[in-house]
Amino acid sequence: MRPVVLDFARDVVENLPLRGPVLEVGSRPAAGQEHLLVRPLFGDVEYVGCDIQEGPNVDRVEDVHRLSFADGSFNTVIALEVLEHVADPLRAVEEMHRVLAPGGFCVISSVMFFPVHEHPWDYWRFTPEGFDLVLRPFATRMVAALGFDVLPEDVFGIGVKGPFPGLELSRLPRTDHAVRTWGERMPIGLGPIRFTVGGLWKFTARETAAVARRRMREQVKRRR
Repeated sequence: MRPVVLDFARDVVENLPLRGPVLEVGSRPAAGQEHLLVRPLFGDVEYVGCDIQEGPNVDRVEDVHRLSFADGSFNTVIALEVLEHVADPLRAVEEMHRVLAPGGFCVISSVMFFPVHEHPWDYWRFTPEGFDLVLRPFATRMVAALGFDVLPEDVFGIGVKGPFPGLELSRLPRTDHAVRTWGERMPIGLGPIRFTVGGLWKFTARETAAVARRRMREQVKRRR
């Protein structure tokens, strides 16, 4: 989980009426991200972390396509940076909807413009429209995207199992600010790709060095 996603989680915990018990789907952190956990944001609320594999922050091994929990078992379901790793995202969100009690919140995020990252598999990328589609079981839903308009980096979504007037991005100040100001500190744009000046220099230096190494290897081969 990346810091921008953890900020989204902080936003929803602090600014929406989330209640326990909480189910986190895909709770096992990637290597090196053990400190980026959602669980501590909820304090002493009853919390169940589940994942397809055992590991840190995992209380139950579960398949999100067939959750073993009864209907209406949770008031909040969290699935951050998970749906790209799920074989059938539509079925997965239907299961999240099933285990939510009436009035419960489902909070999800995923990626669109992002490298392949197996954890343990990587199947999908989501447009904002795609996120709106997977959230269609919910009576109230909101979707936001962070990044270039035609190729966002991140997609965030919230579904409520019932009416919830005023569910808008403005309720989430950190995420709203990130969406509105994305790119301001990256003045160099290459279509959907943006760089800081320093980032461009590093990219140029790295690629120039890579080309030089390839040419040296080719010269060595020709001499042989």
